[in-house]
Amino acid sequence: MSAIAGAAPLGLVQPQGLESALPKATPSASEGGVPFADVFGRMVASANADQIRSSDMADAFAAGRADDIHGTMIAVKEADISMRLTATVRNKVVDAFYELWRMNV
Repeated sequence: MSAIAGAAPLGLVQPQGLESALPKATPSASEGGVPFADVFGRMVASANADQIRSSDMADAFAAGRADDIHGTMIAVKEADISMRLTATVRNKVVDAFYELWRMNV
């Protein structure tokens, strides 16, 4: 089995553009790592900023102050994707919590 070093396994796509929301490495908390709450908080803040920016651009376009429909639609779609990603991460964390809660020890 030959694989290129650092390449994703077949069928998996590496997400791009999340560098600002995720830490470079995920060491354990005892090693001075970044807590998940901080990472998730930055994701929420970034998604909120994207929503505000897209809303401002849409308002400016609707009022006639801007004529960049292409940039406006891209900003709206980026905000939508960012919000979906944040919601999906939150849902997965909640599902994991409930799975651990139901686990018999």
